[in-house]
Amino acid sequence: MAACPRWTHGAGCSKECDCFQEHSTGCDPKTGSCFCKAAYHGPQCEKECAHGFFGARCEQPCDCPGGGSCDPRTGECNQRCPAGFYGDKCQLGCQSWNYGESCRLTCDCEGAPCDSVTGQCICPSGKTGPSCRKDCPDGFWGLMCQSSCPNCGIRGTCNKQTGVCDCKPGFTGNLCQNECPPGFHGPGCLMRCSCHPDATCDPQTGRCICPPGKRGHDCATSCESGYWGQECLSKCECKEICLGCDPVTGQCSCEAGFTGDHCEKKCMAGSYGQGCAQQCQCQNEALCEHVSGACTCSPGYAGTYCEKMCPDGFYGLDCGQMCECRNGARCHHITGACLCTAGWAGPHCILECPDGHFGEQCSQTCECQNGARCDHVTGHCSCAAGWTGVSCQLPCPAGQYGEHCSGQCLCQNQGSCDSMTGQCSCPPGWTGATCELECEEGRFGENCTQACSCTNGGKCDRVIGRCVCLPGWIGKLCQSACSKGFFGDGCEQSCDCVYSSSCNHVTGLCECEPGWRGARCDKPCLPGSYGASCVQRCRCHAGVSCHHETGSCGCPAGLTGPGCEKPCPAGMFGQNCSHLCQCSGDQEQCHPVTGKCSCLPGYYGARCEIRCRAGTFGPNCKSRCSCINGGRCDFRTGTCYCPPGFIGADCSSSCPSGYYGKDCAKLCSCGEGGQCHSATGKCICPPGRIGQSCQQACPRGRYGLQCRNTCGCQNGGLCDPADGSCKCGLGWIGRRCDTACSQGKYGVDCVQDCPCLNNGTCDRFTGTCSCTAGYYGHSCQHRCSSGFFGVNCAHTCDCKVGQACNHVTGQCVCPPGYNGPQCQRRCESGRFGLSCGQTCDCVGEAPCDPSTGQCLCPAGRTGQRCEKACGGDRFGPDCSLPCQCSHRARCDGLNGRCLCPLTWLGSTCSEALLHQTPGPLNFSVSQRKRRAGSKTT
Repeated sequence: MAACPRWTHGAGCSKECDCFQEHSTGCDPKTGSCFCKAAYHGPQCEKECAHGFFGARCEQPCDCPGGGSCDPRTGECNQRCPAGFYGDKCQLGCQSWNYGESCRLTCDCEGAPCDSVTGQCICPSGKTGPSCRKDCPDGFWGLMCQSSCPNCGIRGTCNKQTGVCDCKPGFTGNLCQNECPPGFHGPGCLMRCSCHPDATCDPQTGRCICPPGKRGHDCATSCESGYWGQECLSKCECKEICLGCDPVTGQCSCEAGFTGDHCEKKCMAGSYGQGCAQQCQCQNEALCEHVSGACTCSPGYAGTYCEKMCPDGFYGLDCGQMCECRNGARCHHITGACLCTAGWAGPHCILECPDGHFGEQCSQTCECQNGARCDHVTGHCSCAAGWTGVSCQLPCPAGQYGEHCSGQCLCQNQGSCDSMTGQCSCPPGWTGATCELECEEGRFGENCTQACSCTNGGKCDRVIGRCVCLPGWIGKLCQSACSKGFFGDGCEQSCDCVYSSSCNHVTGLCECEPGWRGARCDKPCLPGSYGASCVQRCRCHAGVSCHHETGSCGCPAGLTGPGCEKPCPAGMFGQNCSHLCQCSGDQEQCHPVTGKCSCLPGYYGARCEIRCRAGTFGPNCKSRCSCINGGRCDFRTGTCYCPPGFIGADCSSSCPSGYYGKDCAKLCSCGEGGQCHSATGKCICPPGRIGQSCQQACPRGRYGLQCRNTCGCQNGGLCDPADGSCKCGLGWIGRRCDTACSQGKYGVDCVQDCPCLNNGTCDRFTGTCSCTAGYYGHSCQHRCSSGFFGVNCAHTCDCKVGQACNHVTGQCVCPPGYNGPQCQRRCESGRFGLSCGQTCDCVGEAPCDPSTGQCLCPAGRTGQRCEKACGGDRFGPDCSLPCQCSHRARCDGLNGRCLCPLTWLGSTCSEALLHQTPGPLNFSVSQRKRRAGSKTT
């Protein structure tokens, strides 16, 4: 069988060892006997070794000279210190609970300190005797019982610790000379009586003494029905028709509707109820019932007091008959006759007004147009699709259609929509439900119904069907290629070829004559080749020229070079350019073939000495100049030299906008819309501008061309320098800014709406609000903050509590719990809330919070109405404090004092009652230390 775990023993190891664990190593697994460590003994190893013993169970005597003490664990002899001291050098004084040699002895003073040398007890206040176990004798109190008690009389006893009189229940005062004040009882008069306010309370026991008509432990219950008087012992003597009698006087109380000494009479006409004290309130000749005051109404009336006519839909006696009127018609509350509403007619108001009429008694005539329907009640016109306006006189606005013109047209690309159906009519070139689709390739016109007839790849304009031709083609249907010498888009580009009959009508690529090559056909064939595209090879002998066009060997007269491509050099002519020219004039030239002399272009005369006259140019001056706008013509070539302000081959074009001068090369400097003279660059200013570059606006007060006109704007309005129109300043309007903004408008052109709220007024210039008393903010949207009132919230509230007042008048708004003009008065006892208008509902005259009405319970009471006593674990006002009593001691709900069990002492019952036992340390102290988990040394 396995050994029990440490600290357990018995059958199944089910019991726990009852040993002081810090002083033992375990217990016997069978018997539970504790195995004590060295220096300890006792059944639970709870005792330290007595003086002169050591080791396990303290069974070995110390062997020290002169009978000295030894270490209780090892037996090693200790140094003996004189009485009152201990320590390895005897330098330490004894603790307050030890005394004697080496401080080995323990004081026996009921927990009080003792003299460290002699062990004599130093008793606390109120205690005496060798071990401080006795109270001071009667008549004395305090330290060493030296003070004399006051005369507490028979109503109290002297407290031996404090010298204060502890009064018996029902008495108070420093000598217990006063009875408890009304409403209080018990020890110290601390307990509030729980009696009804009309009752009195026994100051000692708290028992309630009830007045006549009241009963119960708190006198809050009235006498049972049929009884009255002191302690409710008298029986009422009333007849059957009564509610009993007055619980105080015994006077009979009659049932409602009856009166008299014996309740035998009904109330007189016009009165009813308890004691016939209430006046009947029935109206419209209704009868009044004598008990309840209930009214019996005449025909046509209803309500608690017959004050109402029958509700709509009912008439007659008790409003019990149902009207037969229809369509919202009312019927007469007495007769039931129908009063028809607008738009209806007939005995029961079930017939609509005839067509063309509406309103009360169908007396008004409809004014609806274009097939609109007229509402027989209101006359409101319900327009047919496509029409709008009060009388349906207007077609739908552009972009809208249908009933109420509520449909939004979806037509795109400038399509128009039918005002009734919303169907789109597309412009030429577009199709689709919303005109969202372009005509497909090859179609054009309205709804894309026409077919294109363009040829040679030309594309057709989807709107009018005009053909847009590809480069190289022209004609209405793109049927014709470009004329000779032209190519490209619209055949507008000229061929740039020298020796060529034409160029490609699409690309402009030159088609060279035989013997020529290059992009412009301006280069002769290379030596050794000739003919079309220079692909043929010459067959001439070496050194003989081969004509680059024909391939013939040898050059004709006037030409030279390997391919006969060059004319004869100046001064030479004829075959092989071998002849010398005979022309002698400076402006003459020699024909390269014949040698005949002729004038150079720009000259004429027998010796070519005369220049061409103005307006002519070229060979023999036979050509006429074409320059216009004063352009000068070159007498040799006919080239035009244009004057400043003109440009172009014949000077026909004026300078483009922004340029001027010779060849239009200079930039104009005219700003602000000024026009620049094309020749001189001088600026021509628009209305409202002046200055060399039109950089200056007209001076204030002037406008128009060259600022000739005078402005007429008033009240600081700005004048437009171009046309003189007025731009008004803030707060003004009108053609000449002579009219102030109307009420509620402000700002530029008086178009802004004033934002002022709460009756604030608005500055017509800036829109700034002037607020009425009690408001502030840019729109007067804020009420004065708490504590302020009046115009601009400039005044402070003069209130004693809360500082809240009416934001306009400054009248104080008192918080709950206060009243008075300045909230200067706290609610009287028993009242609370706004204006102190509510009554406290607390048991035993407990006060309540004047703001919230929450009951403020006295010591020992709690609950919403202070109706409950404190439980055993709490005390004080509203039982708010936790008791501090140990070992299940009871706690006084009033003051928190602990009522200790027999074996415990102290303010919290945590001190064990000490038992006198031999030895340096008694059993009770060791037990307490073990429970506290402290280590004894």
